[in-house]
Amino acid sequence: QRTDIVALLDEWASRFFEELDYNREGANATKFAEQMKADLPQVVVPKTYAQFTSRRVITSEWLDGEKLSQSTADDVGTLVNVGVLSYLKQ
Repeated sequence: QRTDIVALLDEWASRFFEELDYNREGANATKFAEQMKADLPQVVVPKTYAQFTSRRVITSEWLDGEKLSQSTADDVGTLVNVGVLSYLKQ
């Protein structure tokens, strides 16, 4: 079976440019935040400000926090589990 390289590249390029559309990314972040609110309330997703977002610029809320590398060893296991669950949820 031969692979249609042109069709494969067209599909990849289409998805790639969808990912670069920050209007779409902002909408996806809002949708993801709603999903997380019900099942994983400890996951905080920055609010996207749609009125200040365009295809090339995304504007979102600033959240203070710490890097995973700055967390204590006791917290890392819990945080990794939450990260995996978040990934699987989306």
